[in-house]
Amino acid sequence: MWQVVLYITSASVMTFVLAMLALSWVGAWWYQRNYDMTIRTARVLLAAWGVLILVATLAPAQPLGTSGYYISWIPGEGMWGAGGGGLFPEERTMIVRLQLANAAMFVPFGAMLSIELFEIRRAVLAWVSSGCMAFSALIEFGQFIMAAGRTVDVDDVLFNTIGGFTGGGMTLIALNVFAALRISKGQHRQSLSAK
Repeated sequence: MWQVVLYITSASVMTFVLAMLALSWVGAWWYQRNYDMTIRTARVLLAAWGVLILVATLAPAQPLGTSGYYISWIPGEGMWGAGGGGLFPEERTMIVRLQLANAAMFVPFGAMLSIELFEIRRAVLAWVSSGCMAFSALIEFGQFIMAAGRTVDVDDVLFNTIGGFTGGGMTLIALNVFAALRISKGQHRQSLSAK
């Protein structure tokens, strides 16, 4: 599954960011037009994306129980290697791509979660980030228990959370813009009807 990092280029990152921005704005527009349908769709897509993430991250790379139990607790340890060096520039580039893929994997999850939680109006981005962090930690725990060739790494949790925060933030900005436009449009209609 790690081979996806080979396709991460500047162009693919920019395309992904533009696609996520477009989806955030379309989702926010749709939320204002048809609240119930948007919430139902966001719930289905959130569940489907969550299952896709679980399949992608928990698929064993080797037989269960054969890889031992190791946790990389130090942020950036994979980037700089044990003792602060020893990696070739190509290896660092691959690790950066891997972390970008980890963040990108959670951008849609954070976006859909923010649509789901938008009505609570209080600390939505904190709830989205906490949810993404908890889901990511649960995945890492599953990888640890399975010991099936997956590396348990705190960087995965950090970058998954950053991705969820980014997706949630983009969508919350769009939701708030459309909510403000709806309110100002309603106030404009009231002032015209009063004249």
